[in-house]
Amino acid sequence: MLPIFLFFSVLGWAQKDTPFKSPKIKLNWDVPIKSETKSNAITLPFKSILDKDDSYLKRYSILKKDKGQESVLAEKTQFKNPGEDLKNKLNNQDKAIQPEYRSNQFLGEFRTKTKYVKIVCRDHEYPDGDRVKLLLNDRTIIHEILLEATVKEYYIDITNGFNKLDFEALNQGTSGPNTAAFSVYDDSGNLITSNEWNLTTGIKATIVVVKEEEK
Repeated sequence: MLPIFLFFSVLGWAQKDTPFKSPKIKLNWDVPIKSETKSNAITLPFKSILDKDDSYLKRYSILKKDKGQESVLAEKTQFKNPGEDLKNKLNNQDKAIQPEYRSNQFLGEFRTKTKYVKIVCRDHEYPDGDRVKLLLNDRTIIHEILLEATVKEYYIDITNGFNKLDFEALNQGTSGPNTAAFSVYDDSGNLITSNEWNLTTGIKATIVVVKEEEK
């Protein structure tokens, strides 16, 4: 029995002295591990706190707005109200009214031997509903003349001596002031005078025709 016991003792002692060796695994730390996961995160470039350049913060700031993108609910102020033009015309605000348009205008005195005068008048600008009345020696002889693009003719009998013809503006149309071009002819078709007026409501343009007696 003694030899067998010594054999197992020697075998156990020999196994105790043999160190355990683990398998060697070689890792290559220079090769990055590839990942197929996609990320939507934004990586900000590193900036030192001592660096005063904060442009990179402005680039990613939530306070930054792109002017090219605007909410559909935003109020649009660049569109012009179509009713504003009509309102301005009705209020005569779309054309500057000169001070001389607010005073009666004397357009000359003329001498003739004609029996009557022919008056031709029209709106010399865009027809906008200008109306006038015609007075002879402060008496209304034509209550309303609508000035249009086409000419209108009126024949007025005059008496010997002084004849004052007044064109009084009844309104200023939709675009002030009241504007007209007119011509006055004698009974032979000769031009006596030709002129224009720009009047505000109630203002008169006046010409005087002196009829001379025939010898």
